[in-house]
Formats: sequence, structure tokens, C-alpha cells
Amino acid sequence: MDDRDPALQRLFRAAGSDLPPDTFLEQVMSKIDRTRRRSILAWCSIGVALFASVWLLAGPLMSAVEIAMRILPESLIELDNSWVAQLISPVNSIAGVVALVFLGLRLAYRKIFS
Repeated sequence: MDDRDPALQRLFRAAGSDLPPDTFLEQVMSKIDRTRRRSILAWCSIGVALFASVWLLAGPLMSAVEIAMRILPESLIELDNSWVAQLISPVNSIAGVVALVFLGLRLAYRKIFS
């Protein structure tokens, strides 16, 4: 019994002649080379754009980091007792409050979306 599909056999017969093996290989390799050249060009373009953006933003980013380094360690409440000041120093600064806010937002995000 022949288990081949007659419609499929007709489709292959209608497709015409076979390509020589070398022609198929050359077509595949040329397509791979074109794709490789495009990806190299795309990555180079992305690299140049990233380098330009980092170069342009380096000054403002360094200024922002400098301002943050000056502001974040400021104490919220001035304490006379040194051991109490040391005890609550992790939360007695602007950085501590910012960290607690971010932790709270992260916890809320996990509670809502998990």
C-alpha cells in the first residue's frame, strides 16, 4: 500500500526542477552574510548612539550624583545623645527615608502583582 498523499505528490511535481546543490548553498550563505552585515551595522550604530548619549549626559549625571551625595546623608533630627544618634542613624537621614519609601513601594508592588 502506498501511504503517500497524492495531492502532495502533485504539488512536488508541479514545483518544477530541482535546484543544483551548489546553487542552494550559495543562496543560503549569501542570505547569512547579508544578515550578519546588517546585524554588525545595527550593533555599531547602537554603540555609537550609546557612546554619544553617555558623553552628552556625563556632566549632568555627575552633577546629580554630587548633589545627591551632599543631600542624602543630612540628618532629619539633630540629637545630643551620641549613642541614640548612632542607634537611629540608619533611619535618621534623607537616604534612610528614601530607602524605606522604596522598600515600601517594592512590598506594595509584590503584594499587588504577585
